[in-house]
Amino acid sequence: MNSMRITSMLFFAAVSGTASADVTCRGQAGNAFSLDQQLDWCSRDHGFNEGAVCGANTLTNAGLSGVPAIAGGAILGNTWDRTNMMGAAVAASRTGQEDAAVNVAICCQIHNPDAHACLENNRAEVQRWLDAHH
Repeated sequence: MNSMRITSMLFFAAVSGTASADVTCRGQAGNAFSLDQQLDWCSRDHGFNEGAVCGANTLTNAGLSGVPAIAGGAILGNTWDRTNMMGAAVAASRTGQEDAAVNVAICCQIHNPDAHACLENNRAEVQRWLDAHH
């Protein structure tokens, strides 16, 4: 797990009274960042999507339809942005394809090794984020 230290921070949602969690990770340089912030950024980013091929392959391998045609990484990365990929991850989760959904969400940070490792090492928290965005 490299030199990444992971600290879970629990808090209670005042409105619903249910427990919720966010994970704070520390990258190689010691910078701290929130798992939820990383996924929130993915759900809003319209720039080049380095994880597009990863996400499309994951959904195709899970047998889900409506996935963009696999094209070269530069083509797909420019046409299927993270916002749409995260929407597909939420939709996959909603239909019971949790493993595929989590893997697609992890693909959104493939360009950022620290954030990618954080997501990969906290799969249950990625699923919690997806569940919260149904």
